[in-house]
Amino acid sequence: DERSLWDGRTPSPQSFSETTPSTRIMSQFGHQDWSTVNVGRNAKPYTKPKTEAEKRAEFAALQKQGLVATEAKMGAGTNKSVGGHGPMGTTAGAAARKIEEETETFKTQKTGLAFGKALMQARTAKKMSQKDLATKINEKPSVVQEYESGKAVPNPQIISKLERALGAKLPRPPKAPKKKPGED
Repeated sequence: DERSLWDGRTPSPQSFSETTPSTRIMSQFGHQDWSTVNVGRNAKPYTKPKTEAEKRAEFAALQKQGLVATEAKMGAGTNKSVGGHGPMGTTAGAAARKIEEETETFKTQKTGLAFGKALMQARTAKKMSQKDLATKINEKPSVVQEYESGKAVPNPQIISKLERALGAKLPRPPKAPKKKPGED
C-alpha cells in the first residue's frame, strides 16, 4: 500500500496529505542524533598553533599545568653509542672488534689462464659454443665463461662435468699451500 511506511505504521490521512515522500523518509530518522561529536578531545575545538613562538608558549602553558613532562636522557642527541650492548662498548661486542682488527688478507684460488686455455681448445675442437657446453653440463653459460677466462673458483664437480662433456682431461689447478698454525 502506498500509505504504509517502511516500519509498517500507517499514517493518519491528515499527516499523509501534508507530507511529501522525502519528508516521510526523513521523519523515520527522527530518533537519530546528528550533532557533532569530538572523540578523544575536549569539547572545545583545538586550534593548531601557527608560529614557533605560539608553539613554545602553548608547550610552556601545558608544562605549568603538569600535562606535559620532559626528561633528560643520557647521551640524547648524539650519534655515538654510550656503553652499547656488548662487552666492548659496541652493539656487536668483541666479535666486531676482532673483525675490525683483522689484518690478514685472504686470496681465493682461481682456475688460472692455463686451465682456461685448455678448456677453450677442447671446446673448439668439439665445435661447441660456450652456451652449448653449458647446456650439456647443466650450468649457466656465465660459468663456462668464468672458467675459460680463469676467474672461476675451481669446483671439482664442474671440472669433472666439463671433462666428461668434452672427452678430454683438463689440467687441475694447483692447490693453494695451507699455512701452518703460527705462521704469518
